[in-house]
Amino acid sequence: MNRLTAIGIASLVAYGVLLVAKWGDAPAERESTPASVRTASAGFAGTPARGDSIVVANNASRAGAMPLAAPVSAPIAARPVSGVAADFRNTRDLKAFVDALNARKGQLTAEERFYLAKALESCLFANSVNEDLASYSAKQRKQFLASLPAGDPTAPQRIAAYDTVDDAARCVRFQGVKISQREIDDHYRSAAQLGDARAQAKILTAELQSRLAAQPRDENGGPSRLAPEDLARIVTLLETRDPEALLAVGGLLAQSPLKELLRVGPNGEIPEPSAFIGAWNLVACDLGLDCGAQHRDLAQACAFASYCGAGHFEEHYQTFIASPFVYQQAQRYRALIHAALRSQDWAQIGLGPKLTTATRVASR
Repeated sequence: MNRLTAIGIASLVAYGVLLVAKWGDAPAERESTPASVRTASAGFAGTPARGDSIVVANNASRAGAMPLAAPVSAPIAARPVSGVAADFRNTRDLKAFVDALNARKGQLTAEERFYLAKALESCLFANSVNEDLASYSAKQRKQFLASLPAGDPTAPQRIAAYDTVDDAARCVRFQGVKISQREIDDHYRSAAQLGDARAQAKILTAELQSRLAAQPRDENGGPSRLAPEDLARIVTLLETRDPEALLAVGGLLAQSPLKELLRVGPNGEIPEPSAFIGAWNLVACDLGLDCGAQHRDLAQACAFASYCGAGHFEEHYQTFIASPFVYQQAQRYRALIHAALRSQDWAQIGLGPKLTTATRVASR
């Protein structure tokens, strides 16, 4: 049976949209599948991932693969999940979660303020749903269940995964409640002022993304560069070694106009964007982010594409997201990021003068 028919075109498209939003392209066709994930097929049919090519300083060809960087240090155990983080992840009623935090608004910790903002942000979409939220949620779930093929052995896992990531159901009690972006931003700023690195990273990267998008390109057609103080703020966030803050920084570097300016590694190569953002995700896992079965990407992949076998984000990334070549590149960048974190030699990952100093070409 055709793979698209087997999992349902609607579910496949939904998962594809999620992947494009994060990685910038659909996953490449896989060459092999580990035994632990053979409940899924060999991957999506169609266009290979953008990462099948890479630009490097010396124009090395794909056939002449560059040597791998030194192995990274062993990952540390996932950080213990705090009470408020567990409550946010597990609750089926985000309105009750928000109300409980608001009841003691003046005494909230930085982390509690961060999750208050995150809960409101998760339900912001409710402002734009014109129909009854409970009916909307039930209709979406019914459509999902209808997309499951008869006899699908992964159906129970897929349904459980869908329920895990179904924010429509978790936000039902926000029906008629006005959520403002300003309120969300205020909570993030409050968390940042109290020292939450994740909130600080979210605010900084959003600010820089907006500024870079609005600024005109330079006289050579290149993107605008950062102010030195902004580069210093990025470095300060990296020095926290907070995995979620690192993810935000990695997204900025790999997916904003800054990616055109980055030169990483000893040869000053231009990093391949999808492999570079993949590397930041892997490093976040190494630094203690919970990347096991509770990882949202794994739940989405299971629910919408029947990819239910991976027990860890890295297995999921290697098997379903990256081509073998992109995964190899991500491993190289992963090692570079770890080396930069250890030595604080940020030029290894492109955080040097070229990001802040415009290069002018003399006229002839």
